[in-house]
Amino acid sequence: MRAFWAIVKLTLRNAMRSHVFQLLLLLLLLCVGVIPASIGGGTAQDFIRVSLFYSIWAVGLVLSLSSLWLGCFVMAHDVDSYQLHMVVAKPVSRVVIWLGKWTGINLINFVLLFISMGMIYGIIFYRYKIDDRFTPDERRKIASEVLVGRRVFKPEIPDFEALARRALVNRMEHLKKQGGAVLDSTTQEKMYQELLQSIAGAYAELPIGAKRYWLYKNIPEISGEPLYIRFRPYVSKVSSDDQRKTHLWWSAVVPSRDGGKTPDVEYFLTRQPEQLLSGTFYERMLPPELKVVSLKNEVRIGVANFDPYRANHYYQLADGPKLLVKMSSFEGNYLRAVLVMMLQLALLSALACAFGGFLTMPTAIFMVISYLLFGSFSTLLTDQEFYASTAWDHLGQALAKLLLMVVIPLQGFDVTDLLSSGELIEFNYIGKLFLYYFVLRGMPLFLLGIWLYRRRELGLAVRK
Repeated sequence: MRAFWAIVKLTLRNAMRSHVFQLLLLLLLLCVGVIPASIGGGTAQDFIRVSLFYSIWAVGLVLSLSSLWLGCFVMAHDVDSYQLHMVVAKPVSRVVIWLGKWTGINLINFVLLFISMGMIYGIIFYRYKIDDRFTPDERRKIASEVLVGRRVFKPEIPDFEALARRALVNRMEHLKKQGGAVLDSTTQEKMYQELLQSIAGAYAELPIGAKRYWLYKNIPEISGEPLYIRFRPYVSKVSSDDQRKTHLWWSAVVPSRDGGKTPDVEYFLTRQPEQLLSGTFYERMLPPELKVVSLKNEVRIGVANFDPYRANHYYQLADGPKLLVKMSSFEGNYLRAVLVMMLQLALLSALACAFGGFLTMPTAIFMVISYLLFGSFSTLLTDQEFYASTAWDHLGQALAKLLLMVVIPLQGFDVTDLLSSGELIEFNYIGKLFLYYFVLRGMPLFLLGIWLYRRRELGLAVRK
C-alpha cells in the first residue's frame, strides 16, 4: 500500500503542475461564483431553477473535461517524460500504478466537486433567504416546487405498437378482399411506421370541447403532503413556434371510499377555465384534503379544451402530464445529484486512463471523445421522437441500438434538469447507471486498458 499511495501523491503533484488543469480550475471558480450571482429576471421559481441548472451543468462540464485531460495527461506524460521508466524499475506492479493514478485523479475531482457543489448550495440558499424580491408566497412555491425531491409518476398509456400491428393486419386483410397486390416487407414496415405515428399523434390530440382523463397507478398517499400535476399544452401543433394563449380546465376525480355505494366526485382546480400561454410548463397543486388517491392507489386527472379560437390542444407523451409526490428533502436529492456526478467523473477518468495507458496523449483524447460522441449520437437516433421514414433511417437506428450495447451515452448522467425541477433522483436509477454503464460497459474497457498498459514496451517510447 505504500507504493500505491506514493503513486497517488505523485499523480496529485503532476496534476497541479499542469497549466491546462490550472485553467480548468479557474473556469470552475468562475462557474461557481459568477453564474448564480449574475442570473436575474423572471419569476422567483425561474431564478432559483435556472441558477441551479446552469451552475451545476457548468461545473459538471468543467470537471468532465478535467477528468478526460488529467487521465490522458498523467498516463501518457509519464511514459513520454521517462518518469515511468524509473518507477517500473522498482518492484511495483503496473496494475498498482494504473489504480494509483486513477485514484489520484478522482481525489482531485471529488474534492473540487464537493467544494463547488457546497458553494452553489450556499449561494442559492443565501439569495433564496435574503432576496427582497421574493414574497412569502413565492418562497413557499420555491420550497414546494423547486427545493424538494418529488417522485414522478407518468400516466398509463395504450400499447401503440400493438394497436399499430392490429391496424396493419386489418388493412392487409382489406386490401386482400379488394383484390390488391401483396405488399412486400419494406412497404409493410413503412405502413406500420405511418400507422404507429398516426395512432400516437391521435392520442396526443385533444379536440376543441373534448375532455380527457389520465390514470396514474401505484401512487403513495402521504398524509399532509399535496400532489402536483405538471403539464405543457400546445395549440394547433407540437411546436414552440406560433404558440399563444389558450383556455383549459383541469380537474381531479375524488374516488368513492365506500365500495362504490356513492359516486365519484370531480373537483375542478379552478373556478372557471383558466387562460395560459401554450408551449410552457405549468404546475397545479392537488390539495391533500381532496383525498384523490383511491383505495387501489390510483389517481385520475382530467382536462378540457376551451380554446377561444376552437383549435385543438396537444400533449406530448414525454411531458406526461406528470404527477409529482414529495418523497425527499432538497438536501437529500442534492446529495444524490452529487453521487451521480461522482460516478460520471470516475467513469470518465477510468476511460481516459484506459486509453492513455497505451496511446499517445493526443490519440488517447481523440479516442475517448469519439467513443463518447458515438454514445450521444446513438441515443439521439434511438429516441422515440426520431421518425424513421426511409430504409437508411431504419438502418441507422439498428446500428445505433447495437452501438448502445457497448458504448456509454453521457446523457444518462445528466440530472441537472431533474434537480432544478424538484424531481427525485431515484436510487434505482443511480444503481442502473452503475451497473449498466460502469460495470457492464466500462469495466471491460478498463480491464483491456490495464492489460495493454502492462504489455506496453517502454523502450519504444522515444522523446522527439
